[in-house]
Amino acid sequence: MPASPASDDAATQPAKGEGRRTLLLGLLGSLLCYLAHPPASLGWLAWIGPVPWLLLARMPRMPGRRPYLLVWLAGAAYWGATIQWIRLPHWANIFGLFFLAAYLGAYLPVFVGLTRIATHRLRVPLWLAAPIAWTGLEWIRARLLTGFLMGSLAHTQIEYPHVIQIADVFGEYGVTFLIILVAAALAEPLPASIVNTIAAPASGRGPASTPQDATESQTHPRPEAGAAMKWRPIAVAAIALAATLAYGRSRLSDAANPSTPPSAVTVALIQSDMLADWKGTTARDVAVMKQMTQLSREAVRESRQPIDLVVWPETMFRATLHMAEDGYLPPREMFPDGIEETFAATTNYLASLARDLNAAVLVGIDRVLWSKPAADAEPLVPGVPPFAEESFNSSVCVDRTGRIVNTYDKMHLLPFGEYTPLARWIPFFSSISPITGHASPGKGASAMVVDGVSYVPNICYETVLPHLIRRQIAELVQRGEHPDVMVNLTNDAWYWGSSELDMHLASGVFRAVEMRLSLVVAANRGLTAHVDHCGRIVAMTERNVPAKLVTTVALPEYPSRAYPSLFAAYGDWFALVCLLCCTVPAAVAWRDRRTPQRE
Repeated sequence: MPASPASDDAATQPAKGEGRRTLLLGLLGSLLCYLAHPPASLGWLAWIGPVPWLLLARMPRMPGRRPYLLVWLAGAAYWGATIQWIRLPHWANIFGLFFLAAYLGAYLPVFVGLTRIATHRLRVPLWLAAPIAWTGLEWIRARLLTGFLMGSLAHTQIEYPHVIQIADVFGEYGVTFLIILVAAALAEPLPASIVNTIAAPASGRGPASTPQDATESQTHPRPEAGAAMKWRPIAVAAIALAATLAYGRSRLSDAANPSTPPSAVTVALIQSDMLADWKGTTARDVAVMKQMTQLSREAVRESRQPIDLVVWPETMFRATLHMAEDGYLPPREMFPDGIEETFAATTNYLASLARDLNAAVLVGIDRVLWSKPAADAEPLVPGVPPFAEESFNSSVCVDRTGRIVNTYDKMHLLPFGEYTPLARWIPFFSSISPITGHASPGKGASAMVVDGVSYVPNICYETVLPHLIRRQIAELVQRGEHPDVMVNLTNDAWYWGSSELDMHLASGVFRAVEMRLSLVVAANRGLTAHVDHCGRIVAMTERNVPAKLVTTVALPEYPSRAYPSLFAAYGDWFALVCLLCCTVPAAVAWRDRRTPQRE
C-alpha cells in the first residue's frame, strides 16, 4: 500500500535534535585542529583533525534542519579558540575577535559544501575534492579583508622540516593540500554503513534530509566503491607523502653539503622587554632608547666576531625621522624647534649610534615624508602655506659611517592599528587613535645593501602573507637587487607572550622556505629568532625578557643570481589553480539554486 504524502513528509523531516550530530562532528574536528596549533602544538593532530569535517562531506545528507549553520558555529569556535589572543591588545578587541572568528568560521561550511557537491554531484573522489576546495579557499583567505593566513594547518608542521620543503615550489599551500589529502584518504575508505549510522536519526527512519542535500544525494546518489577502490586514497596519500619526504630529504641534504662553503654575516638582534603602549610618553620613549642602546652595546662587546648589522624591532627607535622630497622645503611654521634642527636630529642620532657600535644599524621607526602640495591645495593649518605630508611605519638603515643606506615603508597596514577604515566616509572612526598615526602604505620593496650584502626588511604581519613577501623578493630580483637575507621587524608585545608569538614565527618559517632565504626576526618581547633557508629555527630568545641574539647567517648561492626559488619566480600558482577548480562546484550550486526543484 503506498504511503500517504503526509507519511512521506514525516519520513523526510529531520528528527528533533538530530542537528547535534552535525555540531558534535564539527566541534570534534575543531578541537583536534585547535590542539595542533600553539599552545598545545600537537602538530601530528593536523593530519587527522579534519577527518570529522570530511565525514560531514561524505554523508548522504547532513543531519539537522540547518546543518551548514551548525558547521559555521563549529568553524567559529575553532577560530575563536585558535586566535583568542586577538583580544589582548585592548579591551575593545574582544569585538574584533568575535567578528574575525565569525568571518573565518564561514570558510568551513563553504569548504564542506564545495566538497559535497564535488563528490556527490561531480563524482570527484574525496581525496582530491577536499584538498582542492580547502586550498582554493585558503588563497581567498590570504587576500580578502586585507588577508589573514595565520592559523594555517601548514604552520603546525614547522617541527617537521622534511615535510615543509615543498613550500619552495607550491608555497605553504602545498603543505596544507597534503595535510587535507591525507585526512581525506583516512576518511574516504570508511564503510558507508559507518557514515550512514552517524548521519541516521535516532528514530531509525533513515538519514535525515535537508533541502541543501536534496540535489546531492537523492538525484545523484554517490556510488559505493569496490574493495580495491577503497584503498586507492590510502595509496595516493602514501605516494604523495613519500614524494614530499624524499624531496625534503634531498633539499636538506643539499643544505648540509654545499658545493662551496657559504659566506656569512654576523647579525645582532635586539629585544626589549618594554610593554606596548597605545599612547606613549616622553619618559617611556627615553627608557626604550636607553635600554635598546645598552643592549646593542652589550651585543657588540660580547660578540666573538665583528658585528655586521644591529637590528632593532618595529617602532623601537623612538624619534621620528623627518624627510623631504628633493628640492622641497616644508613650511617653517610647522617646526617650532627649527626645521633644520628637526630634520637633522634623528639622522645625527642614528649616525652617532652606528659609529658608537662600529656596525650598520637597521631600526624600526616612524617616518614622515614632506612633499610639494598640489597646485590647487588649500592650507591645512590657518596661516600656514599648503603642504603635503605622509606618515609611514618604516625601517631605516645606516651604515657604520652613519650614512643612511635606504628606508622601507610598511606596505600592508593593519586596520585601526595603523589606519582607520572608512574614516573618509564615517568621520567618527577618526576618533579611534591608531598606534602610529594615520599611516600610509609603502609603495614597494627596498633593499638595504651594506658591505655588498642585501638585507630585505619587512614589518610586523607582512610575513603572514606569502604573496606579499614573494612580491617584494620578485620586485627586487627584477631590479637587479638580488636579496641575501630577509629581516622582520615586529612589536609583538601587544600579545603578552601568548601563542600569537609562536604563530607569527611559524609564518616566518614558511616565508624562509618559500624564498629559500634566511630570515632574522627582531621582535619586541619576543620571539626574536634566526630561521635558515630550510625553515629550521637556528636560534631563538625567550619571550617577555630583554635579550640580544647574535647569530651567524649564511648567505645564499644563486644560480646565475636568478630567483632564489620556483615559488619566488612563479608565486602561488598552485593555490590559484585550486581556486579555479573550485568554480566548477560553485557554479553547480548556483545553478541548482536558480533551477526550481521538480516534485
